[in-house]
Amino acid sequence: MNDKTLLPDVNVLIMEKLNAYPDDVRELAIQAIRLSEAHHPEAAVADQLQTIVRRLAKQQEEDGQ
Repeated sequence: MNDKTLLPDVNVLIMEKLNAYPDDVRELAIQAIRLSEAHHPEAAVADQLQTIVRRLAKQQEEDGQ
């Protein structure tokens, strides 16, 4: 068994542990994991995460948090 076969299991465990965190933190972390699993270039991952952070921040502003 090599490291590559362990990665999906590790990511599932990480996602399960994220249940202890607030929704917005969990969403950002899960999206980061999914984007990294898709092997996107770092710049593309950074752009996508930046978009998610902006959306989450806007939602919090609208919710008055």
